[in-house]
Amino acid sequence: MNIPASLNGLYASSVQVNTKKKWIIAVVGGDILLAHPEAKASNPIIDSDMAEPLSLLCQRKITLGQWHSRDCEVWELTTNTPKIEAKGYRLLTLRDILAVAGKEVFTLVCRAVQLLDWQDTHRFCGTCGQPNQATDKEHAMTCVACNINNYPRISPCVIVLVTHADECLLARNANWPSNRFSALAGYLEAGESAEQALHREVFEEVGLVIHNIQYVGSQSWPYPGQLMLGFIADATSKEIKIDGIEIAEANWFRYDQLPETIAPPGIMAGRLIQQYVQQAALTYG
Repeated sequence: MNIPASLNGLYASSVQVNTKKKWIIAVVGGDILLAHPEAKASNPIIDSDMAEPLSLLCQRKITLGQWHSRDCEVWELTTNTPKIEAKGYRLLTLRDILAVAGKEVFTLVCRAVQLLDWQDTHRFCGTCGQPNQATDKEHAMTCVACNINNYPRISPCVIVLVTHADECLLARNANWPSNRFSALAGYLEAGESAEQALHREVFEEVGLVIHNIQYVGSQSWPYPGQLMLGFIADATSKEIKIDGIEIAEANWFRYDQLPETIAPPGIMAGRLIQQYVQQAALTYG
């Protein structure tokens, strides 16, 4: 199966095409397994031949689709850590993987953990309370009694880097350590457009009015199943008024004097910052 380049190697599907070899992503209690000591966090994908010893520890498999012409699965392994560690495998957190993964691996790992979480959180019918059953033909959890299908849930979010000339606004969430800053983000409310959500979130969190909104791109974000819609927007003033609830701190930073701890460019927040810095350097450098 030839995958169009525009799909970043992944053809998302619930149906296997029965390729001779497969790609495997192994998950243990929400962490990602590296199959050998030389494996890098940027590529935790395992060849099916190498994954074969893990089959004895596998308690659930879900088809992700096809990646570079091979069937691809996520395997959820038992959380019996001593057995896994005894075989020389390593476990890394999901954030560790996403911080260094390229676009293709990022997409695949996000899909893997989101599908596992979706099945875990939709085990029972929300209408009658009876157990749901996973179907073979598509990614759906079905209530036989109600004849209702539940599909993987995606929650749209907006994330925006607010700028003012040669400075950008970065904020610290109240739950983050003191040196960690990022762009502003929030969920879309029912009935809102992405643009309306941007105006509301920025005004609620830092008291700023924005304009000149530019769409940059989108990215899956598996905490637990978000779709991040990335934007850059200008502020009409620099007068910050933080809400003191979600946002503990927010400051303006010149494009060449950013905090030490910001999102890497592989994550949407980092992508927004990187794009702004490149544009600002050409304009103000």
